[in-house]
Amino acid sequence: MSKKDAAAKEVPIAKTTEELMLNFGKGKYTAIPMAALWAKELKRREENRHLTPAEILDLALREVLSGKVDWKDLKKIVSSGGAAEPEKKAE
Repeated sequence: MSKKDAAAKEVPIAKTTEELMLNFGKGKYTAIPMAALWAKELKRREENRHLTPAEILDLALREVLSGKVDWKDLKKIVSSGGAAEPEKKAE
């Protein structure tokens, strides 16, 4: 295997939001309320102040669909007033 082939295999291919939505195991209709709650939380955070509403929504949707945030995390965060962080899943 040449160096070019090895370098090409190391670069992960980013999935589109549509792909993530279609492959979401818990049902796409449960993802929408989760993403809406997560977007509200992301909007409150200082590090996201420079993002537009569309960018925040896309970020929230991607994090929910990729499994970085789930209902358990959202309940903790909402009940704590945003002080908690979602648990990091092993990738």
